[in-house]
Amino acid sequence: MSTVETPEPFAAGQIQVARYHAFAETAGGFTLPTSQSSDRHIAFSLLGAVAAPAVIYFRTRRFGKPAFSVRVNEFTATQYTFVDGDEAERTWHEIIPATTSAGPTLRPANNELTFFARDGSVAFGDVVILYTSNQTTIPVVL
Repeated sequence: MSTVETPEPFAAGQIQVARYHAFAETAGGFTLPTSQSSDRHIAFSLLGAVAAPAVIYFRTRRFGKPAFSVRVNEFTATQYTFVDGDEAERTWHEIIPATTSAGPTLRPANNELTFFARDGSVAFGDVVILYTSNQTTIPVVL
């Protein structure tokens, strides 16, 4: 007896693609605290961002044994205090949850990334967020 497989019916649905946002303003790095502030805020948009887990990547270079934190909107991605024996330079990656009690963690617009450092200094750089989008094309403005 042989079996015949029937093809799955075509289902139209929401298209989702992986996208990344590289923060150009962090390519050269920046150090906190400064003489004016212990934190830095970066406003950003993510084309077509949907409520799905995402990942943030960044690097640090420490001077002394500082404490630092990185927030994405209402979510604290990283909190760390360096200790003796920690490498001076390090890369980090953290999972950003799909939602927080305030709603979707990442939104298409009105997002804020906040870096903070104290008790020494931290150079942050090369920040990238990998996220899920429902937009398959990027509008080009000429």
